[in-house]
Amino acid sequence: MGIFKSAFRKLMTGAAAVALVACAATGGPLGLSDQQGLALGAQEHPKIVAAFGGELNDPQLTAYVQRIHNKLIASSTAPSPELQNIKLTVLDSPVVNAMALPGHVYVTRGLLALANSEAEVAGVIGHEIGHIHERHTAERVSRGNLAGLGAAAVAILTGEQDMAQLAGQAAQLYLMKFSRSQEYEADLVGVRIMADAGYDPIGQSEFLDTLGKWSALESRIAGAERPPEFLSTHPNTPERVRRAAEEAQVLGAGSGEGRNRETYLANIDGLLYGDDPVKQGFIRGRDFIHPGIGIAFSVPAGFELQNSSTAVLARSSQTGAQMQFTGANSADSPQAIIDGALSQSIGVDLKPSRAMTVSGRPAAVGTARANTQGGAADVAAYVVKWQGNTNYIFLWVAPAGSTSQSTFTSSVQSLRPISLQAANPPPAQRIDVVTVQRNDTAASLAGYMAFDQYKEERFRILNAIDPNEAVRAGERVKLVR
Repeated sequence: MGIFKSAFRKLMTGAAAVALVACAATGGPLGLSDQQGLALGAQEHPKIVAAFGGELNDPQLTAYVQRIHNKLIASSTAPSPELQNIKLTVLDSPVVNAMALPGHVYVTRGLLALANSEAEVAGVIGHEIGHIHERHTAERVSRGNLAGLGAAAVAILTGEQDMAQLAGQAAQLYLMKFSRSQEYEADLVGVRIMADAGYDPIGQSEFLDTLGKWSALESRIAGAERPPEFLSTHPNTPERVRRAAEEAQVLGAGSGEGRNRETYLANIDGLLYGDDPVKQGFIRGRDFIHPGIGIAFSVPAGFELQNSSTAVLARSSQTGAQMQFTGANSADSPQAIIDGALSQSIGVDLKPSRAMTVSGRPAAVGTARANTQGGAADVAAYVVKWQGNTNYIFLWVAPAGSTSQSTFTSSVQSLRPISLQAANPPPAQRIDVVTVQRNDTAASLAGYMAFDQYKEERFRILNAIDPNEAVRAGERVKLVR
């Protein structure tokens, strides 16, 4: 979880932003000019960077991905001035995602870890350039779809998002799905840009295929539908993959040239995989521990924790109760925050809040019963003034009468300072590129993977190796150590 400075401001505007999205989505484009689009892209850029863990601090890898981007932009298929000035940013986020704003294209290190060739990454970047080329991103910005990051609290209350979707919600409510026709248009532009730049255009559909398999496995592990963030905003329909592959074949794909797999693997060797335990915190049983900011707390028995770049989520599969934990900057007292901005933001009157203490620090709690799409719900909001203007917010929502408030309070009371030594963070997981030896099998190589379950399935998907396909001696493959 990244605690970002402007969270409190976004929390206050979140409810209004969601309403704006819901209303504006029914109208047509507002005719945003290129200059206006670029200005809004520049305005929103710092928010995207902050919400997705900041820029990746890996000059060599960043420069390599930048070269892929530059090669695509330099192709004759993308000559317009607004494309020539697109800035690429590699985000230090473990989620598998790519996105675009006017003047900006973003890819995450999570996406780079899943890809298997330079052509696959070129396919993703080309697709995002396609959205800008076709003015899809400017259209979305003009519709007011850049919702506040704090609007995740509203999503909990409306009951429209399940626990898995909420894991990325706080950073992505502004990203509405592109229409099917827009996806096809962006695919078409992206494939043509790839081919013109000398890449094998089959790489685009290859990455989509890997992404679909990875999504299916994650869903199976979670026991529920759990699409990665990229698929939440870029629908991965079989028809879309088929059409991308057909277009690639028309352009002469499939020769194997123009993929640059070995070069790509050499550049991502050692890449951080998953969360950075110190920078982004980690989950150990029922505890969330963040050594970087020196805090920890526990959730009640039966709750499953999930960590995202902007919030920590917890959910009880038995009762349906949910919790969102995040940080906010404000000089106001905890009671003033609950009675004012927080009540206004989530659209639930939590007044009058009551003072309390947590770990010897001033805190407050406000409760209410709210009507949601899923029926009546009990809402409890806790604010703890931790240090200076830093506040931590716990927002609990549960079906009416399903969970006692004391359950929520005991979890909040567990919020405590913790040192790096006491936190004892686990080693960070990293991509390790190795050469397949003569006696190696997929099963033996998967044994080195740093996962407790589904090792071979993860290994095969991560390396785009089909279930019945054997590994071949001399090939290079990715492990997660």
